[in-house]
Amino acid sequence: VVTAAIQQIMSGHDDMQGGFSQAPKFPQESLLFLLLQAAERNPDPEVLEALTVTLDAMARGGIHDQVGGGFHRYSIDNGWLVPHFEKMLYNQAHLARAYLQAWRLTGKPRFRRVAVQTLDYVLRDMTSEQGGFYSATDADSEGGEGRFFLWTIGQVRQVLEGPDAELVIELFGLSDQGNFEGSNILHRPVSVAEHAEYHGVPE
Repeated sequence: VVTAAIQQIMSGHDDMQGGFSQAPKFPQESLLFLLLQAAERNPDPEVLEALTVTLDAMARGGIHDQVGGGFHRYSIDNGWLVPHFEKMLYNQAHLARAYLQAWRLTGKPRFRRVAVQTLDYVLRDMTSEQGGFYSATDADSEGGEGRFFLWTIGQVRQVLEGPDAELVIELFGLSDQGNFEGSNILHRPVSVAEHAEYHGVPE
């Protein structure tokens, strides 16, 4: 039964952009957990590749809050770029665990970093003063959808100086026209390693 389930999951894998469905794309953590468990018990390069592609694509995409950490609920497009901007507690709990397991399985520090950033986000922004956890944050902020998560190039240059601003603008794919209603959802078009190699700088 497990073998059949894995075959069915893998048949729906998006080899180019990760995930196991077409848009809207949800993280589908239960599928990730099954594949992670299968890869740990009986290493399969194809399963491990699907996991790596999917986890990397989500971590680079707009579904992942590149500044504050944590994940939005789902992406409305195939490339994980444009999220529905609400954040759910259950996604943070499951995805932190999935990235932690992926780090243990592969030893790739970037997976550990995502897990830590996600848990830090929960402790900082989803924990009440009484010690409980908030179940969700709203998609709307300051009267607009996702406004807390949108940036213009001008805003980046207001908070960062010179080379730091230019690095962020390039690394996170900002443009004057934006990628969402005239502003930019931060994402990483390429990995940090690829960016560093292209520019001949240390990662």
